[in-house]
Amino acid sequence: MSAPIRFSSLAFRLASGVFGLRRRLAVRLPAGLAIGLLLTAALVLLPAGDVARADALDDARAQGTIGERFDGFAAIRDSSASPGTRRLVEDINAKRRKLYSAVSAREGTPIESVGRIYAREIVEIVPAGTWMLRKNGRWVRK
Repeated sequence: MSAPIRFSSLAFRLASGVFGLRRRLAVRLPAGLAIGLLLTAALVLLPAGDVARADALDDARAQGTIGERFDGFAAIRDSSASPGTRRLVEDINAKRRKLYSAVSAREGTPIESVGRIYAREIVEIVPAGTWMLRKNGRWVRK
């Protein structure tokens, strides 16, 4: 296993459209995973939409309309969520699936394992009050 490297907020700003992170972060990840996230996010995301997508995702989380799942994907919590919110979740999950698939192929790891690894990171960095769906199907607040 490679030594962890300091993963600066640059990569998370690039990935903000996928994970919805407005604040600056510094997280320690294994070098391969950190570099993979940075490179894949740079390829997958359209920079013009990153900030708006991150803001919309953060706002929907704060309202409790959506939450984060144990498998690294976002989920609708409120059945009355707007069509725009539903499209946002579909878009975010499609981008996350593409990212997880790329990391999975490169590392030779099942995509489900990659999603769970990212889910742990998401749990660490989302703000308090964010709803999280556990594997047992229960929603809990961070």
